[in-house]
Amino acid sequence: MSAADAEDFRRTPLPPDLDRILHDLRGPLNAAVMHLEVLKRMTGDEAVARASLASIQQEIERLTRMLPVAFSLSAIEARPARPVLLRAAVESAIDEDARKRVVVAPGPWPEIEGDERLLVMALRQLILNALEVDEASEVHVRVEAGAGDTVSVLIHDRGAGFKGRNPAAIVRLMGSTKPGHLGVGLLAAQRIARLHGGTLTFETSPDGGIVRLSLPLK
Repeated sequence: MSAADAEDFRRTPLPPDLDRILHDLRGPLNAAVMHLEVLKRMTGDEAVARASLASIQQEIERLTRMLPVAFSLSAIEARPARPVLLRAAVESAIDEDARKRVVVAPGPWPEIEGDERLLVMALRQLILNALEVDEASEVHVRVEAGAGDTVSVLIHDRGAGFKGRNPAAIVRLMGSTKPGHLGVGLLAAQRIARLHGGTLTFETSPDGGIVRLSLPLK
């Protein structure tokens, strides 16, 4: 690859999921570099130096944990597309112990083409996230015709909705603060959507939050 080609390649926008991973990986690296610069300018304040060294160690350890997860997400690939009954995929994505809290609208539900295993994985992550928003409320899943030849699966929870000007910012690598959670479910769902030519978007309604998984029709 020539220098010009390499520069064009570097400037090519990344897909949203990989761009988010890259952004999150830069955080601990930038923090480590910042603290190293502090150490360079130190003139003998040992307390500040120790604090900076501890921060560097923490950020490097965090990066070490993040890298394998990042590459695992990047390695998700779809198998050859096959017909998928969308409602059947939704039903397969609902864990038995949570089924009584998930209401699936009657439809009609269309058939699409894709990797059923990955679609079920994405839907399961979205439904589980919605269930965790309010453990006393139901989650409603419905289908809706989208723009052009697309269809959307809407997962509607009864929480407070998505805060901030950019709801998509909740999709962060290992951003969960819940014990035992890696915080990669939304990123995996976003990547699976893109592999199927679809999108994952977030909306706030008067009675909760809505995650919209949009996919091309068969």
